[in-house]
Amino acid sequence: MRPLERALPILFLFLFLLCAGPLAGPAAPPPDPSSAPSAARVAPAGDGAPSAVAVWSGDPIAAPLVVGVERRIEFPQPVAELDVPEDVERRSRIVLAPDGRLHWRALEPFAPARVLATAIDGTLYQLDVGAGTTGAPPPPLTLVDPVLAAAAARDRAPDDRARLEQAAAALIPEFLKGPPADGGPVSDYVALARFALAHYSGPERLIPPLDAARVPVGPVDARWVRASAGAVTVRPLAQWQVGARYVTALDVRNRGAWPAPFEPRALRGAWVFAAALQPTLGPAGSGHHRTVWAVITEQPFNQAVAHGPAPRLAR
Repeated sequence: MRPLERALPILFLFLFLLCAGPLAGPAAPPPDPSSAPSAARVAPAGDGAPSAVAVWSGDPIAAPLVVGVERRIEFPQPVAELDVPEDVERRSRIVLAPDGRLHWRALEPFAPARVLATAIDGTLYQLDVGAGTTGAPPPPLTLVDPVLAAAAARDRAPDDRARLEQAAAALIPEFLKGPPADGGPVSDYVALARFALAHYSGPERLIPPLDAARVPVGPVDARWVRASAGAVTVRPLAQWQVGARYVTALDVRNRGAWPAPFEPRALRGAWVFAAALQPTLGPAGSGHHRTVWAVITEQPFNQAVAHGPAPRLAR
């Protein structure tokens, strides 16, 4: 056989491999949508309208709005407190339903701002809400908490309402639970404090019945709370007269960067009893920087705290 004839099979094999290209390995599996970064996905809502579903993972969730269009935002559980920046609140119409549904209509455009929603079990959900004048109306937004979803899947007993009421009851101080024991002025003070705080800590049906008359109350001097350096601000909400005593509910906010414990000895004036819904205020922006105090006096609140040092408390 001539050298050229011996080389032909090798030449044909070389040309075949050259044209075929590299050997293909096994096909890569298609990407798993569940492995993508967590973001809102569109799913059909119960009423047929599309709904965006966002899984809560601890990071703020974007909730864009279009001016003039109401958007529904559903939280995984009832919300006890919604903290909205004042500038954003002025530009919006916000309705929070007891079941955790938030209806938000932007009246004017505003830049994205952080909104904090504290659930009844203490979970702090964070939204970045902004409003523009262009774009399609956003669909309803449903937040899914995987912790609550796992608990519901593990135990589907029909006592969810009792579980939520138990979580709400855990937020109420012990001395406010149940009727006070009879005997002495301290029990009267507790009854008055329970009456005032119940207006801001639960449904109206839980307000204790008292023969109380609503009386007007004015602003309080910023120096009423000693040693706060302006970090703790106090705003009277309401005042009632019950017999010879007065009880006043106060909105208290911590605007400082450090926690602020409730310290009755720092309160000036001639008051006889004070109580707080939470013993410590969180730093500003934490979502736990607001609470309600109840202060009992033997004269109208503004007269009692107008002057004088803090009363001496018995140890």
